[in-house]
Amino acid sequence: MEQHLKKRILGAFVTVVAVAIALPIVLDGSRSQLALQSDIPPMPDMPEWSRVEDERRVRIELEQLASGEAAAQIAVPETDVVEQNDPAPPRGQSDRTELDSNQLPYAWTLQLGAFSEQKNAFALRDQLRAKGYKAYTQEFTGDKLTRVYVGPELQRSQIESLQKQLRKELKQQDIHIKRYRAES
Repeated sequence: MEQHLKKRILGAFVTVVAVAIALPIVLDGSRSQLALQSDIPPMPDMPEWSRVEDERRVRIELEQLASGEAAAQIAVPETDVVEQNDPAPPRGQSDRTELDSNQLPYAWTLQLGAFSEQKNAFALRDQLRAKGYKAYTQEFTGDKLTRVYVGPELQRSQIESLQKQLRKELKQQDIHIKRYRAES
C-alpha cells in the first residue's frame, strides 16, 4: 500500500473513534447543568436592629459634619513660624532627654523654610530625603504656608550639629531649632 493512503486511513480511524467517544457526551446534555459544590454556608439574615443602628450612626456622623463639630475635634493646633532658636529645657543638661511639665520628652527639630507654594516645600523635602535627612512637611491653613522640617532628635547637641551641617551644605543661615511636639 502506498504511504499516503496508509496515513489517510489512520487519520480517518482516529477521527471516527474521537467522534464515537465525544458524540454521546455532547448529545447527552446532562453535564452542562453541573453545579460546583461549596462548603461555604449561606449568609445569615441580618437582624433588623443592626440596620437601624447603622442608619442611626450615619445620621449622627452627618449631623456632626454639618454642625462643624467633627472638624473642631480634628483641628491641628496652629504653630508659629520660627524666627529664632527655641531655648534649651530649664534646669538640666541639654544633652539629656528630660520630661516637661506635661510628662512629654523634649525633642528638637529644625525648620528650614515656610513656603506658600506646596510644590516648592515638597521639592525641598524630597531633596533633603535624597541626601539622607529625616525631612517632613507640615501644612498650616491659617497662614496658608507649608513648612519644611528636619528631625526630630532627642538630644539638643545632635540637632545643633545638624543645624551647623545644614547651614554649610545649603548655604542658608535662617535654619532655626524648634521644640518638636508630636501631633495627637
